[in-house]
Amino acid sequence: MSEQQLAIIIQKLDKLLVKNEELEKIIAIKDDELAFQKEQIEYLTQQLYGAKKESLDINPNQSNLFDDSYFSEPEQTGEQSDEEVIIEKHSRRKKRKGLKEHQLKNLPTVDHIHEVDSCTCPNCQKSMKEISTSLVRQEVRFIPARMENHRHFQKTYACSNCEKTGTHTPFVKSEVPKLPLNNTAASASLIAETMYQKFEQKVPAYRQEAHWALLGYSIPRHNMTNWHIKCSEYYFEDLVSEMKNELLRSEVLHADETTFKVLADKDRQKSYMWLFSAGKYAEKPIHIYRLGPSRGAEVPKAFLEGYQGYLHSDGFSAYNKLEGITSVACLAHIRRYFYDARPKEYRPDSPAHQGVVLCNELFALDKKFADLSAKERYYLRLKVLKPKLEHFFDWCESLSVLGKTKLGTAISYALKQKERMMNVLKDGRLVLSNNLAERGIKTLVIGRKNYLFSASFKGAQSNATILSLVETAKANGLHPRKYLEYLLTHLPNRKNTPLEAYLPWAPKVQLECSI
Repeated sequence: MSEQQLAIIIQKLDKLLVKNEELEKIIAIKDDELAFQKEQIEYLTQQLYGAKKESLDINPNQSNLFDDSYFSEPEQTGEQSDEEVIIEKHSRRKKRKGLKEHQLKNLPTVDHIHEVDSCTCPNCQKSMKEISTSLVRQEVRFIPARMENHRHFQKTYACSNCEKTGTHTPFVKSEVPKLPLNNTAASASLIAETMYQKFEQKVPAYRQEAHWALLGYSIPRHNMTNWHIKCSEYYFEDLVSEMKNELLRSEVLHADETTFKVLADKDRQKSYMWLFSAGKYAEKPIHIYRLGPSRGAEVPKAFLEGYQGYLHSDGFSAYNKLEGITSVACLAHIRRYFYDARPKEYRPDSPAHQGVVLCNELFALDKKFADLSAKERYYLRLKVLKPKLEHFFDWCESLSVLGKTKLGTAISYALKQKERMMNVLKDGRLVLSNNLAERGIKTLVIGRKNYLFSASFKGAQSNATILSLVETAKANGLHPRKYLEYLLTHLPNRKNTPLEAYLPWAPKVQLECSI
């Protein structure tokens, strides 16, 4: 073989090696894409069919819905199997002593004394005497709601003496309490019940319409919606404004947002409902919902104008654009990314599972400080929690190069939130998660699944206003229906009483509307 031929062969081999390297890179990229697609399929399947609660432990006695091999095994019957059938014995849970009496003690009691038909002795035919009365059972009866027509008569008085003397005769009329709305027979209790059904029980107006018809008084759905809008405009919006002033005096807030459809909004497919809540350790718990045209930073900027405290939120970038506010991240969101990144059959040493375990340890450690004062909690966090947080983020940095995978996304998200997450160490009143606002926004999401949308901006705004009162009332230990009825009874007849007297933490409101 000549040198020229050898050179040609070497040149061809070099080209083949280069092409082989290119193909290997393409195959590696395809393998990464395939692994990512498989990961996505597992994640979406888990979201669709799996357990929704992240803290739910796997039951060892329950088969795995995603285990295909389980359904490929032949079906066994009693005749085909020679194995001994083992029946597990389950210990019966002990009943709590006094639970029944505790449940019944707050209910009105009606006694039924059952007499015998005849008190004549069957032997001697003489009259028998009572020797004891014993309680045989207790039962809880449901008294269905009913509608009543309450008529109000107004008396007029005139002075008979003035009438006799021929002077001007004065007339005096008795005072009749005003209804919340004119030109309607709806009382405060009826309007409050429609609000309670919609915003607490999540029953939309069209289903309430059928319910009220069965009770003998038809209420068209548009009437109910109009009641809510008018009562919000006349009475509730000013009250929520007072609540907002009190909220902005809190030094720790939570915020979250979710989509909300308004049919009248032709410019965009969806609007957004925002929630701003007072912190966990606030003296006056407050939740205020606010309809916003978008998910942009201009909505929280307008609501929090002049605010200089701490704000808990998720990783949404709009919260980072608020000037003068110290933003605090949510460890629950960081944990969720690691939880979603766990493979179907993960091992204890899986990095994603380790991330979940580390987050759980941080939550468990901080939970021990819950009953301490803010000052004590602050110093203990610096001493005990800070090293654990730093260790967690150091561990994340050691796994930072993971490509486009669920775990890579979890690591990237955690590192982006590091600075905001470390802000939790600045004040003892701060918490590790934004779950307070997450739970508050969830009640809106559950209701949205039923009533779907608002037809107008006024309807959407009234939803936000009434929901603010309902959730704040519950947070202050009030029954939401009692509180709404109290407001609709007293606000239409308010004269010189300041609005502060009707806020959920006012002493008289607490006395009359407590659960």
